Amino acid sequence: MTIAQLSSPDVQVLQQVLDGRAVQVAFQPVVRLRDGLVRGYEALARFDRDHFASPVQAFAAANAAGLGVQLELLAIQRAFERLDDLPAGAWLSVNLSVEAVLTPAVVALLMAHAHRGITVELTEHTQVDDYAVLTETTDRLRAAGIMIAVDDAGAGFASLSHILQLRPDIIKLDIALVRDIDTDPIRAALARALAGFARDMGTQLIAEGIETHAEHEKLRSLGVELGQGYYMARPGPLPSRHIEPLL
Repeated sequence: MTIAQLSSPDVQVLQQVLDGRAVQVAFQPVVRLRDGLVRGYEALARFDRDHFASPVQAFAAANAAGLGVQLELLAIQRAFERLDDLPAGAWLSVNLSVEAVLTPAVVALLMAHAHRGITVELTEHTQVDDYAVLTETTDRLRAAGIMIAVDDAGAGFASLSHILQLRPDIIKLDIALVRDIDTDPIRAALARALAGFARDMGTQLIAEGIETHAEHEKLRSLGVELGQGYYMARPGPLPSRHIEPLL
């Protein structure tokens, strides 16, 4: 059965999105906490509200229809269209599932832009059955100059397994650990431990979801050097090279 023969409204909308390349991209800065210098930008797929209420809904529908990798591929194609607009020295981070990273068309696109300062954030939250195959691919990408990031560290077993097996260039501290870190000694202790672990590995640690001045300052005091969050900048158009945190 072809996609066009499927009756699901979501699949029909997905086909419209894929055919019309109807994915927009918002960019959220990765900021050096001590001075606001932007080190990179995370590309985030956005969709017209007439298509999907949220990106989560769009990708869930795509995965259910067997179109997840196609939608991920389109999203990174759209993100790469803005590479020439990035400030010098800033990386561009794209989110990809393990399935997408193991897809030849996705690897070919990444390799074609490997010299442009690309980071691949692995977003898979399920168990990986064959790390040898995944590691072979990520090693090939890294050898070409692409950084590998593991998302949502501390959120579950899968992210820790990714860290141990893939030895990433970047570890992203999950938003659940960042929230209220200024008042929760357990969260603070775990973030401090991960910051030390990252230093020992020679890996960069990025705290996600920083929303308050108190969280920002606590993370700095714990040795976390980089962060993202609404406190510094919401996802949007490519902003300036320097971000002053909100007070």
